[in-house]
Amino acid sequence: MSEVLIVELRAAGQQFLPTRLFMRRKDTESYEQIGNPARDVSYESPVTCEKQPRVVFNSFKLEKRGEGYGGDWAAVYAFNLHTKELTVCTSKDTLAVPERHTRAWISTLVSLSNDGQKLYVNVGIEKSAQSGGVVGYYLASLDLMDKKLELVCPLKDVFF
Repeated sequence: MSEVLIVELRAAGQQFLPTRLFMRRKDTESYEQIGNPARDVSYESPVTCEKQPRVVFNSFKLEKRGEGYGGDWAAVYAFNLHTKELTVCTSKDTLAVPERHTRAWISTLVSLSNDGQKLYVNVGIEKSAQSGGVVGYYLASLDLMDKKLELVCPLKDVFF
């Protein structure tokens, strides 16, 4: 057991800042940042498992869009809490989506299996249509070894 506290820090108020992740061991008082993301990259949606000393999280590349900010999905990372090694689990270039699509992204991480090998996520899949693109959201499982995504069920009314 790692006995590490993981904190997701989000900005509040008018100023927009990317989300950051921090860790603190049970027997220490200070937090240290997980990874060293670029200024325009957000680390968020961390999940952990019982049997592996690691945290898996999502990342987005942020940019100013009009009056606000938007983000494009970049990758899912794993961070080893003992060695502090950061590795890419999957990215927009390596995600194997089981359906024909024009674009796919992982919007949120939901949970990680106890052995740390299967990641449950919410995924957006855009398909082309005559009027443009149609986006569907799904609960899916991602095998972290072979990068294969399996859709579990569609998610309805994800925005309200």
